[in-house]
Amino acid sequence: MKLVCVADVHLHPYRICSRDGGHDRLMDGLGALRQSLDVARELRAVWVMAGDFKMPKTSWPQSALTGALAILRDYDDVPKVMVAGNHDAEGIGGSGLSPFRDVATVVERVEVVTPVEDLELLCAPWNADTAAVRALQKTLRRPTPLVAHAFLQGCALGPEDVRMSKGVPVADYGEFPFAVFGDVHKGQMREPATKTKPAAWRGYPEGSGLGRAVVVRGAKPWGGEVFYCGSPYQQNWGERKDGVKGALVVDVETGEVLVRPLAAPRFHHLEFDEAALRTFAETTVWQAYAGSFVRIVYSGPPCAALDRVGELADEFRSLQVIHRRPSADRVARVADMHAGMPMPELLRSYMAVRPPVGLDPDKTFEALMRLAEDPE
Repeated sequence: MKLVCVADVHLHPYRICSRDGGHDRLMDGLGALRQSLDVARELRAVWVMAGDFKMPKTSWPQSALTGALAILRDYDDVPKVMVAGNHDAEGIGGSGLSPFRDVATVVERVEVVTPVEDLELLCAPWNADTAAVRALQKTLRRPTPLVAHAFLQGCALGPEDVRMSKGVPVADYGEFPFAVFGDVHKGQMREPATKTKPAAWRGYPEGSGLGRAVVVRGAKPWGGEVFYCGSPYQQNWGERKDGVKGALVVDVETGEVLVRPLAAPRFHHLEFDEAALRTFAETTVWQAYAGSFVRIVYSGPPCAALDRVGELADEFRSLQVIHRRPSADRVARVADMHAGMPMPELLRSYMAVRPPVGLDPDKTFEALMRLAEDPE
């Protein structure tokens, strides 16, 4: 029995980096959704959405809602469980997942669901009372996997961004063989504590190629591990350094966990000097970034490679070139000073570009020389 888990899909016609008012960005999200369901169909698995299916919190863009319904209905042979996240907020008629009640098991309160025979999932939406989760666990006949949506204490939001003091302690959710969470866009795993080391979070490894599964955990008995699915595709510049993005595949019986990468444009921030820009624009290097969102920060003089990069704009989903031109005044100041200069020459060079205001230059120079020779 396997689960194909996604979270934080945030279906929305994003206008940032869009060429057509957001439709292309919505197609990215809907494409990732369809790919994740393809994986579930291929593996004969249960498809699980651990919250934040929509964007923004208070409404559904009609194009996103219509597209999502059409796709989910194409996979009526795939069992589906959808747990409400904070972006699937409660409103009149239920949460933002209410439109999907005829195509999936929608969870808007703490409960146990049975999407297929012999598989139970304890589900806790974003506003769950953790005491209710623990109380329900005590009524179950066997340890049951947890699917939830929350910001957990100690998880990482970025490569070095860990909020140890904020969030919900994992222990508040009781005991479980393993848990899959949504809310944080960076995919990661919490290793349980052992006799020799405390519990710790770690990010997912980078993939070796599109379509190749990345092993997150090998087959072995469960020990209370926690997994964040992470967003299934990069949605903004803040996610550009995240590891592999895709669908989390969990083998409930063996304990193996994989990430199946999903095809979608990625965000690339590149910083070049003149030589690196020439290499990028005038060789085949740029082809590795074709179809992606690219931001180039160039520090150097105007050159032919800048024009060449502009000619390649249509090869990328979005291209932004930021040309950092150092001011002539700043260059002159740096050029006139260096570490090996004698003290008198260094002071005079400094005072030539930053003369003392309201003071006699000669007397100021003499005072500075006395300080340099005798700091006391």
